[in-house]
Amino acid sequence: MLSTLSPREQFIGPYPVTGTSGAILRRREIAGFSITESLYRDGMYLAKHYHKDAYLSFILSGEYAESYAGAKSTCGQGSLRFLPPSELHENQYLSEVRSLIVRIEPAILSRLREHAAVLSRPGEVHGLASTWLAGRLQREFMAEDDIAGLAIEGILLEILAESARSIGQPDGGRAPRWLKRVREMLEESYLSSPSLTELASLAGVHQVHLSREFRKHYNCTIGEFIRKRRVEHACSLLSHSEAPLSEIALTCGFSDQSHFSAMFKTHIGLTPAKFREMSS
Repeated sequence: MLSTLSPREQFIGPYPVTGTSGAILRRREIAGFSITESLYRDGMYLAKHYHKDAYLSFILSGEYAESYAGAKSTCGQGSLRFLPPSELHENQYLSEVRSLIVRIEPAILSRLREHAAVLSRPGEVHGLASTWLAGRLQREFMAEDDIAGLAIEGILLEILAESARSIGQPDGGRAPRWLKRVREMLEESYLSSPSLTELASLAGVHQVHLSREFRKHYNCTIGEFIRKRRVEHACSLLSHSEAPLSEIALTCGFSDQSHFSAMFKTHIGLTPAKFREMSS
């Protein structure tokens, strides 16, 4: 069912230019940004449309599918998404979804471009720094004190800066199709850790060639990629569940709690217990 357009929406050509279209639970206006906590009902469908401004979306709960430029992604709890201006897309909500939606004014991106590359492609923003900052954004958004606005502005600029840094590094934009298939498999199976032989067989190349090309295009080894994804998953579990640390360690593929704590602190700079305390 196509959602009813709000007063802020209008048709230009064959597709609507639209706002967030969900039910707004809370809104904050910060210099250069508009942040809303929005609720989308289960089964809601937004047909092809685009936004005049860029958006960041942090998924607090639920799951939805987003399609754009011939690609389709499933976005779940803890995902941080970027959508550039005028990117044609559509959304199908697979459950009730609650999100923090950040509209970024053009002047902000223009100012960032004077100093570095900025995000220009749609999709999920990866990286432990951005994930951690998104969690901080949620907490500051709910804060009632008089410095929350300043804190939110700083966090959003940090997220954009951290995300933009990866643009200047080797990435998968020019990766061969077989290597993209390997990365897609790793995104789905990083908790089970497939062997290098299995991955090379999937790609149809030698293990050495796979390892060399993966590092060349994604700026990390396959092992480092898996470890980062496991730590990111642990961050989500620590923030959104009460499972004991020993259980989270095993769920995320670490040999024991001690190994998990050491690796987590190496990547995040905090122990799992301290991270959970600050995220609560």
